[in-house]
Amino acid sequence: MFFRRVTSGILHRSRTAIAQLDLNVKGKISGYPVWFDNGPMKLPYHGDGDKQELLYRTDGRSWWDHEVKMIAPYMKEGDVAIDVGANQGFMSGVLSYLSGRSGHVYSFEPNPKVFAKLLEVIEANHLDTVSAYNSGCGKDEQSMTLYCPPSSGFASLRPNTEIDRSTLQESQIQILNLDLFLASKLDRLNFIKIDTEGYEDDVLLGAIELLRRFQPVVYIELCSEYLSSSERAIKILRDLGYSFDRDIDLRHSSNGNNYFAIPKTNIGH
Repeated sequence: MFFRRVTSGILHRSRTAIAQLDLNVKGKISGYPVWFDNGPMKLPYHGDGDKQELLYRTDGRSWWDHEVKMIAPYMKEGDVAIDVGANQGFMSGVLSYLSGRSGHVYSFEPNPKVFAKLLEVIEANHLDTVSAYNSGCGKDEQSMTLYCPPSSGFASLRPNTEIDRSTLQESQIQILNLDLFLASKLDRLNFIKIDTEGYEDDVLLGAIELLRRFQPVVYIELCSEYLSSSERAIKILRDLGYSFDRDIDLRHSSNGNNYFAIPKTNIGH
């Protein structure tokens, strides 16, 4: 098992290095961004050091197939979804694909630099049912500091205390309250995806009324790296009557592990 993990890691790093070389050559020849087809979506590579873009290039197709398979039982044509922590819009694309032309996705990405990429992806893929907002989500509407490592997928408002903050870029972002922002815009809400690197609990606190009113399925990242906030997020959802699709052992749940929180009205769906 250990040998297979080591071998797999070496092969993945090799594929990533080859992909980066290929994209950099294309970028120098034709200019950035370099667009690549990742199955159902076109995604950009800007050559700006964002490692998340390389992961989309090497792993995006398998991620797409996995996410569509996982989420499809909880979404249908015409559904309305919220994507909190949208990055470049990969998951917004998945949600738009599943909800179809009669559905809608509200997509929130706080990092201004990444938000610009999100708009590019929306335009390039004709995601007309996606509305994008350059904001984070939480309980209190305020300005906060977002700490950004080399991979935009790990940007956090609550960076791990073991990380040297001098290695992180800082960006001032705005936080909005989903209850206040979307209450008048929605007549239904079926699905919420939350991936905010340790801020998931605060996102939920800002969406309590939406959760009570519409009882959407919640697809949320929970992990040991952000143990306290994950524990709080679990309690918030359980207090609202949600149950989870499987047992959660946070001590052994690594970053990137997502769970479905199911409302009582959706159990057995």
